[in-house]
Amino acid sequence: MFPKVYYVTPRAGPGFSLIEKLYLLLEKLNLERKIGSGDTVGIKTHFGTIGNTRYLRPIFIRAIVDFVRKLGAQPLVIETCGHGLGNPFSTRTTATGHLEVAKANGFCPETLNAPIVILDGQYGLDFERVSFNGNYIREVFIPRGLKGIDIVIVATHFKGHGITGFGGAIKNVGVGLIAKPGKGFLHFQRKLEVKWRPDICPTCLKCVKICPSNALRFLNEKIQFVEEKCLLCGMCWSAEVCEHRLIRPVLRDAYKVTRMVVENAKAVIEWLGKDNWVFINFVLDVTPECDCVPWADQIIVPDQGIFASYDPVAVDSASYDFVSAASIIKDSVLGKYDGKITPRDDKFSLVTGVDTARVQLEYAEQIGLGRRTYLLEWVLPDAEAEAIRRGEL
Repeated sequence: MFPKVYYVTPRAGPGFSLIEKLYLLLEKLNLERKIGSGDTVGIKTHFGTIGNTRYLRPIFIRAIVDFVRKLGAQPLVIETCGHGLGNPFSTRTTATGHLEVAKANGFCPETLNAPIVILDGQYGLDFERVSFNGNYIREVFIPRGLKGIDIVIVATHFKGHGITGFGGAIKNVGVGLIAKPGKGFLHFQRKLEVKWRPDICPTCLKCVKICPSNALRFLNEKIQFVEEKCLLCGMCWSAEVCEHRLIRPVLRDAYKVTRMVVENAKAVIEWLGKDNWVFINFVLDVTPECDCVPWADQIIVPDQGIFASYDPVAVDSASYDFVSAASIIKDSVLGKYDGKITPRDDKFSLVTGVDTARVQLEYAEQIGLGRRTYLLEWVLPDAEAEAIRRGEL
């Protein structure tokens, strides 16, 4: 039996706004079979960053929150800290900084009708290490705040990503629901290039003081790096700690990062229980880059709609397939391919130069995270069906 993916089109009109259509999707999922009165439901999303203007709109999250409340459950909007400390793209690297970004972008308890919880604490270091027998990872860093949550609804803005090809449900879990060290191990090798400046370092030592695992030590008038202790949290090499950037990490290959993201997603989903997840992809404002960057370029395809499933691979596959089949926006980064691109071409690889989008889906199915083949069920409001019958759509 193939997993079902429920779908609503991006078209809207009297009686069938996208919010109303989102409610229909939630009803179609029969969430009352999963969510009981008194359950704590985490709604995982991404708040964007300062300067980005195409992240998922807070009104969609509010709609999910209100639906969950009608079931008698307690909704929380959940996130984790970004990597490093005050990285060049964002202040989302601490809980307080992340909440400030959320508020600036319209996400707050007043607009969402729910508390916002940063699951891994003030610095992203409140976690539990859980063993996982993967091909690339041996442990996952579970945010400790995830422990009190019964069900997670993953609400994802589906868009491009420079490393994994696209950011969908898999990435929203495999990066977005692991603590800071897990994000570090995804992106970087467990190696640091540590330079010593005798005119600066002896009177500073901020990197040594901030290291949470004592992987950096000041011995014999030099900073020594103890590799096996390093959590790759990224705080020591952040510009906020070392403005001279004397500590440099070593990046991983994009294909390995992508497979590690998939394994992390599988580990987190299995840890909470495979039956305790719902995935909703908003294939709207499909930008070439992720919502972490402080800008938002022209979208690459027209809006495709909203997809929902209990299978993260199926929902990402459907989203990917619709983007692949869509026409391109001519004044986007894909404009140079106008007239040359077919529905079989991977639009995301044309943007990034690597075909990790395909790898992400293939590897996810290979390790049993979900199925790439799915049954698509269109959910059509009566008002929209009537508009189609009248030839208005």
